[in-house]
Amino acid sequence: MGEKEKKFLADLQSDNADVRYAAWALGGEMDPAVLPELAKLIAGSKPGPAKAAGEALNRLVHSVGKEPSGARRQAVVRGLTAWLNTKQPAWVRTVALRHLSLVGGEDVVAAVTPLLAGADLREEAAFCIERIPGMTSANALMAAAKSAPDDFKPRLLAALGHRGDKEAADLCAGLMQSPNAGIAMAGMKALARIGVKPSVSLSAPSTGVLTEWQLLEFADSALRYAGALARQGATAEAVKLYQFALARPEEHLQCAAIVGIAKIGTAEAAALIFPKLKSSDPKVRRTAQKAWDSLKGA
Repeated sequence: MGEKEKKFLADLQSDNADVRYAAWALGGEMDPAVLPELAKLIAGSKPGPAKAAGEALNRLVHSVGKEPSGARRQAVVRGLTAWLNTKQPAWVRTVALRHLSLVGGEDVVAAVTPLLAGADLREEAAFCIERIPGMTSANALMAAAKSAPDDFKPRLLAALGHRGDKEAADLCAGLMQSPNAGIAMAGMKALARIGVKPSVSLSAPSTGVLTEWQLLEFADSALRYAGALARQGATAEAVKLYQFALARPEEHLQCAAIVGIAKIGTAEAAALIFPKLKSSDPKVRRTAQKAWDSLKGA
């Protein structure tokens, strides 16, 4: 570590706030060798130096964000990965996970994955892996979703849905059959976001056990999945899903279904829209009229 880095670390611990600020502003220029000392300061009991070290770390991480294969970025990633050691306080490991989610690659997934099993850091670990592209991350999330406690399965399924991992479609379809309504709905929501047909048989969760909020989520997911199926040419299956939303009392669900059905443009689609021309809800009625006019034009 050079003299510049030693002065930088000393200034971060100054009693003078202006000196600390001037030091952390230079964080992006520092050698990654300062990372072990930054970890100590971030974990320290003095709020001023801890904040200064955290801000300096932000600048250091951001300074390497544009060089995916650069040696300096890799040094930062290695340094942050070392923070995941269980000897480090939970807050230091949390900070490391948040930054690794920005600059880490598939090579850090193996170090992050064990944290999915611990209640204290599993949310941060899931967020970190979720943001790292590639099949290594997808496989880690899928494996964890199979063995995780029931209360954490929905979070892992949400991560897979946000990522759009097509390889997780079968897993989501399987968990849709869970007797736990929360897990079943999480599987349905994730599959709707992924938007592909699984290779296994697909059956939606029973609506009879769902809360009113879960029924809304059910309809929203059905609409999202129907749109994906329609774009892939599976219009008959899409229409069946749109029918569920049409039968819901919420106007926004009916309107969304009408718009989706109109895009299909078949005679069957027109037949579903026609009754809504006389809906008692003015918004639904107007939406149906516009959709009907577009179908006539087609």
